[in-house]
Amino acid sequence: MRLTAIDHPKPFLLKIAFYLSKKQFGKIIAPLRYIYSRSIPALMVALRIYRSENKLGLPKATRLLIRYYTSHLNECSFCSNAIDFSVQKENIELQEWKEYMNFRNSDRFSNKEKALLAYLEEINFTKTVTNETFAALKPYFSEKEIVEITWINATENYFNLMAKPLGLSSDELQYKNRY
Repeated sequence: MRLTAIDHPKPFLLKIAFYLSKKQFGKIIAPLRYIYSRSIPALMVALRIYRSENKLGLPKATRLLIRYYTSHLNECSFCSNAIDFSVQKENIELQEWKEYMNFRNSDRFSNKEKALLAYLEEINFTKTVTNETFAALKPYFSEKEIVEITWINATENYFNLMAKPLGLSSDELQYKNRY
C-alpha cells in the first residue's frame, strides 16, 4: 500500500462513515481508510456520485454491468471486488468475467449487451467511439440512456483512477446474506 491507513479518524463524519462501512461490508473499506480519511471533500463527491446514480433511468442491473465491465477493463482490483459484492448483494446474475473477454463471439450475450460492451470497451481503450460503434448502440438505447451509460462509465473511471494510483487492492469483500 502506498499510503498509511487511518483507522481512527477524528472528524465525526468519518466516524459515521467508518461505522456504516463496517455495518454494510463487514469491514472498513480501503477508500475510507486511505483516501477519504484524508479528504472529506473527495468523500462528499463520491457520495454525491452514488446518490445521483440512483436517480438515473437505467435499471440497476445495467448500471452494475457498466461498472463491473469498466472496473475489470481498467484492472482495478478494489473496484472490481466492490462491484462483485454489490452484484451479489442485489442478487443480479452477471456472466463470469472470462465470458466478457469473448463477448463478440459468445451466444451468452444479447445483441443489446454486445452493443453496450463494445461501446464501453472502445471508450475505455480510446477515450472516444467511432460512428459505427455509436450507431450500433442507438437501436437499443435512447439518447438519455446513452448519456447515462457514458456518465456511469466516466464515474467508474474516476473511482478507478483514485484507487489504482494510490495502490488500493481488493478488500476481498464477500457478500453473506445475514438474514
